[in-house]
Amino acid sequence: MTGRAITVAELAKIVGAAVHGNRDVIITGVASIEEAQPGDVTFVRDRKYLKHLARCNASAVVMSSEFSEKAPRDFTLLICDNPALAFMKIMELFQDLPEFPPQMHPTSVVSESASIHHTAHIGPFVFVGNDSSIGANTVVMGHVYIGNRVKIGENCLIYPGVIILDRCVIRNRVTVHAGTVIGSDGFGYITDSNGKHFKIPQLGNVIIEDKVEIGANCAIDRATLGSTIVGRGTKIDNLVQIGHNVRIGRRCIMAGQVGVAGSVDIGDYVIMAGQVGVADHVSIGKGVRVGAKSGVASSIPPETDVVGIPATPKIEYMRHYLNLRKLGKMKEELKELRKELKKLKEQVKK
Repeated sequence: MTGRAITVAELAKIVGAAVHGNRDVIITGVASIEEAQPGDVTFVRDRKYLKHLARCNASAVVMSSEFSEKAPRDFTLLICDNPALAFMKIMELFQDLPEFPPQMHPTSVVSESASIHHTAHIGPFVFVGNDSSIGANTVVMGHVYIGNRVKIGENCLIYPGVIILDRCVIRNRVTVHAGTVIGSDGFGYITDSNGKHFKIPQLGNVIIEDKVEIGANCAIDRATLGSTIVGRGTKIDNLVQIGHNVRIGRRCIMAGQVGVAGSVDIGDYVIMAGQVGVADHVSIGKGVRVGAKSGVASSIPPETDVVGIPATPKIEYMRHYLNLRKLGKMKEELKELRKELKKLKEQVKK
């Protein structure tokens, strides 16, 4: 933690909450409801956490008005419409971020033709290729490889071990976590009549737009021609594969182990849960939500919830699932009927 101390009244003003209780309580940290101690602020996300309040030692609790009447009377409460969002803002206040002063580490290797803003931080063993540029206040941590003619904007944070290959573009306020590769070759081959595979040249690049966050150990392939694009504000979890010529819209969410094949068009505000697989050349409309482990084999219209393999509208999928359960029960009932019929036949014979 930062060692910061702030009153509940000040916190309430920052997050737009109403205070029930002592406004002068001093808060020095944040913690989960199970681990909070005096001086900490915690939060109640939903009803199931209310049971922990009886044993909670926090000095203040963030919660919604619908739960406030069930809280013990001796708690100081910060009441707001979105407790999770309010608590996130409070966490930011107590976040102890490392400082990255402007520097060019002596072990870094930077081409003479590269352009590095004087406020940027270049860590140890960084490589920057010919004609590449890095903008103001951008942090490039150790062991990052940046190829030729790469453009990285302002206020970016590039974690250790990231590889950004030739001609890729990273715009402003982008975060790329450790081990991710941006601009690897797209997976493209042509097979002749003898079964021999010939690699298609991958001549395009990758464009990462503003305020994107990319998790650890992801791979985003360069386009065959043109650009693979990740839209503004999109958040990508760890271990995600994005194929060549994919176009991802604004403010999408892609959870861990999602795999998107080439030339897929993904609209704005799309959510993909963990381990979703998307076949090539399909279109996913604005606001689509894809359930975990689903396989998207065909295009999906906007504002649709889909689940399953192949991905099916959720209502239709649940109808099929219930019918399958009914078939199981019908099978058992049929067995019993056969037993009864067998008994009747034996009685007739007697």
